[in-house]
Amino acid sequence: MSDNRELLDRHDCVGSGESWWREYDAQGIYLCRVCDKCCEVKLSRYRPEILRGYNQLDVDEPIEGEVDG
Repeated sequence: MSDNRELLDRHDCVGSGESWWREYDAQGIYLCRVCDKCCEVKLSRYRPEILRGYNQLDVDEPIEGEVDG
């Protein structure tokens, strides 16, 4: 990770004077505080499914030993 990305990953939005907001996952669970400066870096920690949401079709996979029909 580059030094700049690492700094942004630990960026304190409140103390920086930047306008910040709370980010939540697709289920409404709090993730972190972000601002325009660090949003992309901080949210890159999470898988896209966590941010956009998912349903059974996204996670539907055959169970080992399962027989069709």
